[in-house]
Amino acid sequence: MDKLTYLSQISLLDELPMDELKVIDEMSEMKPIKKGTMILSPDRPLDALFLLKKGQVRLFRSNQHGKQFTVDVLVDGNIFGETSSLTLTDDQIFAEAMTDTYVCVISKDEFESFIEKNPKIALKLINILSSRLKELYSLSEKIALSDVKYRLLYLLLHLSEKTGKRKNEWQSINMKLTHHDLANMIGSTRETTSAIISQLKKEGYIKKKLHFSVNAEKVTDFLNDY
Repeated sequence: MDKLTYLSQISLLDELPMDELKVIDEMSEMKPIKKGTMILSPDRPLDALFLLKKGQVRLFRSNQHGKQFTVDVLVDGNIFGETSSLTLTDDQIFAEAMTDTYVCVISKDEFESFIEKNPKIALKLINILSSRLKELYSLSEKIALSDVKYRLLYLLLHLSEKTGKRKNEWQSINMKLTHHDLANMIGSTRETTSAIISQLKKEGYIKKKLHFSVNAEKVTDFLNDY
């Protein structure tokens, strides 16, 4: 798949005509990033925006003791990074490639010049940021007020709605996630998370082959009755 085709699948750019996509193609640099590479960190900030064309990127924070909390996991078509006039992350966020990944990098000056000529892009960015804030507030509330089983089911259902496909009652989660990843996202330990995952499989809430899937109806009923 060529670079222009990838760009057309970025959620921010999917309504742009081909001539404007070509402008972005010319101003952006396409970079392959190996699994495990730290793309952004507080001690290595980059004043740029990253268009995630293919792969999976984890956004997380780390406290003074090295404990990590995953804020979000991004997949194909997402955008992250910041410029002086736009922040889709913040200066305390780490961004790590969870898989081999391809991104397009747009510098601050080039992006801000482009956005002045394309106000619809600015509105879409506001919608993206608003949606992420709502997701973060909701997850933070669940982590503060609920037990591990509820938090895990809430997260898995959310990720399935964000990335998956529905087949009968089962909804897939189309991203690679380890027990450690999930533990970081719900503020638990890997050992506790693994034990709860085993319990949820036995109870028919989730299953896993290559990726996790959730029984969407059963999980939704549990969350509503909690």
